[in-house]
Amino acid sequence: MEETPQHFFKVINASTLQDKKLRIPKKFVRKFEDELSAFATITTSDSRVWQVGLSKDGAKIWFHHGLQDFIEYYSICVGYFLVFKYEKRSKFHVIIFDTSTFEISYENLIHHDEIEKDEVYRNQKGSANLDSSRPRHEREMPSRNRKMKEPVQVQTDTADNGEDEILFVCNLYRKYKFSSAKERDRLFTLARSLKFINPSFVIVLRQSHLHSHTVCLPAKFTNRYMTQDAESIKIRAFNGREWLVRISWKDGCHVLQGWSKFLNDMKIKVGDICVFELIRSQDWLLEVSVFKET
Repeated sequence: MEETPQHFFKVINASTLQDKKLRIPKKFVRKFEDELSAFATITTSDSRVWQVGLSKDGAKIWFHHGLQDFIEYYSICVGYFLVFKYEKRSKFHVIIFDTSTFEISYENLIHHDEIEKDEVYRNQKGSANLDSSRPRHEREMPSRNRKMKEPVQVQTDTADNGEDEILFVCNLYRKYKFSSAKERDRLFTLARSLKFINPSFVIVLRQSHLHSHTVCLPAKFTNRYMTQDAESIKIRAFNGREWLVRISWKDGCHVLQGWSKFLNDMKIKVGDICVFELIRSQDWLLEVSVFKET
C-alpha cells in the first residue's frame, strides 16, 4: 500500500523573519531525520524550485540558508502560513497563504525581465552533511495557465496580455483565530485539499454552526464565483450522496434549509474541517471532503 504523504503547517512569526530560518516540527524530524540531506528542495505552486540549506542544532533542524531569498521573493510577512507536503528525499511542496488566509496570487510575482530573458537559475547537484553547504535556489518558469479537471463556467480575471487567469481560492476562515495549538497543527491536513484545481474554500465547524443551523460562506468566494439569483446549492460527498441546501443572500450568503441534515448525515462535529470544491456552476454543485477532529 502506498504511504500517505506527510504534511505539516507553519505560521510565520517575527522571529522567523528576524532569524531568517524556519524550524521543522520536531515530530517530523524524529520520523524523517535520516532522509534529510544538507539542503531541501522546495517546490511552490508556480512551479518554481528553491534549494534551501538545512541547519542543525542537536535534535532541532531549520530551513535556513537561502530561506531569506524565498521569503523576499514571495513577500512573506508575519501572519502568513505555509503548508508543507513531504515528497521524500528532502523534497517538499509548499503552499503559501497570506494573512487573509487565501493562497497568494503567484501570477502577480512574475517579473517581466524573467519572462523576456527566460532566465533559469540552477543549483549544483549533490548531497553533503547537514552542517555544510549553502546552496542557492533553483528557479523554473511557471506555466501561464492551469487546466481544470472539469471546466467551471465562472467569471475570470483578464490579464494585461489578454489571457484569462483563473483564480484558485482556498479560504480557511476570514480573520480566523485558532482555539488551540492543537487545532492549528491539525490544519496540515488541508494540504490534501490544495490539490483541488477548481475554486474551493474551507470551513472549520464551530458550535454556532450547529446551534444556528446556518453557516456564512466566504464572501470572496461567493462574490467571485456565484450569482445572487442562486437559490440553492448541491453538496456531494465522495460516496456520491447529495444534499440540496437552500441559501439566502440577506447580509451575505448564508446556507439555510438542508444544512443541518447534511451535518447530521455526515456526523460532522465541532472542530471538523469541511473542504468544498466548486465542481459545476450550472446547478452550483460543491464536492465536500471532511477531515474529522480526532
